[in-house]
Amino acid sequence: MTPLREPLCRCGVPVAAPRADCAGCVHHPPAFTTARASALYLPVGSGLNPLAAAVQALKYRRRRNVAGALGALMVERYPFGPDALLVPVPLHRKRLRERGFNQAVLLARAVARGRGIDLASRLLVRTRPTAVQAGLSAIDRRRNLRDAFALRRQIDLDGRTIVLVDDVLTTGATADACARVLRAAGAGRVDVYTAGRAP
Repeated sequence: MTPLREPLCRCGVPVAAPRADCAGCVHHPPAFTTARASALYLPVGSGLNPLAAAVQALKYRRRRNVAGALGALMVERYPFGPDALLVPVPLHRKRLRERGFNQAVLLARAVARGRGIDLASRLLVRTRPTAVQAGLSAIDRRRNLRDAFALRRQIDLDGRTIVLVDDVLTTGATADACARVLRAAGAGRVDVYTAGRAP
């Protein structure tokens, strides 16, 4: 699973020049500071790669043991400082009941244990069920997630550095929606770390 190489846009996709933004970030600047991933995620239409196969086994075939291997990769390639607070992207309770676990929580726990970083696994909550993001355009994804996240309890994050953890970053709409809530609560910086980054 080859790591992504610089130069990267703030959203984690490869770009031609250092500190350049991709077209998506130019048109809709994200609320998060940077997003990084442990490896490239190539879905079926692009020629399914090992990372995508592992993520899909975890999410759709409920192979929880895969979270350990993905978590180990994320620990090894963790790009942010140790003073961050790790916050997994939440699932709505209905989807959590259907799946039986939140893959973002499993990955965040692995990173927290492996790097000795604080974890707040219940800080964010998904306030309403949303349509599955796969297959939606970037605009539709943002629309789908409008007002879908909130803090579980009111908390002053007071300049704190947050690292949002999820399995895959595709358009960045989910991370952006979560980052907006965290920034509104006082977070000084919100970075995103995922197992995979879709090109």
